[in-house]
Amino acid sequence: MSSELCVGLPCFNEEANLQKLIEEIAEVQPTARIVVVDDGSSDSTAAIADDMAKTHNVVVLRHGPNRGLAEAMRTLLTWAAESLPPDAYFVAMDADRTHRPEQIAELVAKADAGADLVVAGRYLDASTTVGVPPFRKLLSVGARFVSRLLLGDLVARDVSCGYRLYRVELIQRALAGYGDQLIVSPGFSVNLELLAKLVKIGAKVDQVPLRLRYDLKGGESKIRIVRTVLQYLKLIIHLTLTKPAPTGTLPPKDTESGR
Repeated sequence: MSSELCVGLPCFNEEANLQKLIEEIAEVQPTARIVVVDDGSSDSTAAIADDMAKTHNVVVLRHGPNRGLAEAMRTLLTWAAESLPPDAYFVAMDADRTHRPEQIAELVAKADAGADLVVAGRYLDASTTVGVPPFRKLLSVGARFVSRLLLGDLVARDVSCGYRLYRVELIQRALAGYGDQLIVSPGFSVNLELLAKLVKIGAKVDQVPLRLRYDLKGGESKIRIVRTVLQYLKLIIHLTLTKPAPTGTLPPKDTESGR
């Protein structure tokens, strides 16, 4: 039997997507709790989240001003570590409907088999992408190439995709060890940072092929290409020069269970 499941959605101006996505998640994972972080949206995202919480198993967390994806992920991971049992599964996915909820079952199956971090990736044989702009493809390929060159093998082939399952025990160990330094990235490079730091503390990583549906996305892209490239370069240089290790004492890893 699978562990308790929670799905986290970092949201900024997702009024065109959020209601439909919550309905889709609830349809395929009816017992899952859904946690929405409204990251200072200026549209009706917050109101939609509140309305969905009245009829679905939805928790709404709020940022006042917009803080960016990295801070939304910090809020989600901290909430998960404090609110869920260690054996629970926490799935993070984009709120723009490009990540399909049907794949949650594939992530869970890998975790049930022993993985404590499962990454949905674009560079596996069965991966598919529909409607992805060329600059987004170039950015992900570039992040993969440079990180591999400077940081070595991070197990997952796709280092920047945010569609992932985290075992909550892993999040708790990471926060206990890294503290506030678990996330220092300011934006979209946070997914690479989390992967590198979780591999550093011995995360057992597995992968599933991603089926990316950019054609279902409503609204404008939030990514700013030049700023994001600079963020990736700054992060990779930081990780290369500092080889960051946990700042505190990590709880022991359960070697018999694979956690």
